[in-house]
Amino acid sequence: MPNEDPYAHLATYIEICNTIRLAGVPEDVIRLSLFSFSLSGEAKTWLHSFKGNNLKTWDEVVEIFLKKYFLESKTTEGKAAISSFHQFPNESLSVALERFHGLLRKTPTHRFSEPIQLNIFIDGLRSQSKQLLDASIGGGGIKLKTPEEAMQLIENVAASDIAILRDRAHIPTKRSLLELTSQDALLALNKLLS
Repeated sequence: MPNEDPYAHLATYIEICNTIRLAGVPEDVIRLSLFSFSLSGEAKTWLHSFKGNNLKTWDEVVEIFLKKYFLESKTTEGKAAISSFHQFPNESLSVALERFHGLLRKTPTHRFSEPIQLNIFIDGLRSQSKQLLDASIGGGGIKLKTPEEAMQLIENVAASDIAILRDRAHIPTKRSLLELTSQDALLALNKLLS
């Protein structure tokens, strides 16, 4: 149906197929065999239009299914949303990271490589978040790291960000408590990370 998300359909279908195990039968064979049962109406007719065994692998089925039902306009919209990503004011690094991952999941056909995804994410961060990441490295900027190292650092800082936010929620605030400047908060967080 036009209102259904083909990527979500595939994800749910794979999740269901992963519950089925047959001795000596590869999971791709199970997925290929059962896929038509997950479809109805026009989509089922479309799949049956492939005469014989034209579709030999699960990857081929996924590719043609997404090409057919994940419209190019959705891909274009999704790519635009990913490309124009920016961290909102007062949005924590962890929330921004989760939102960015959500944009990537929403458009599985975006075709941005991991280094490009990383650059888009870092470029979209507020300067305070970029400074926090750079300070966490101890020397050089985050963009000087390999994509794997940079993503690991971002995930570690985001995880500590979540822990700090959770701790703040449980600490009762006192009226005499002094507020830290953003530079003091950054130094304290860097010290905590160290």
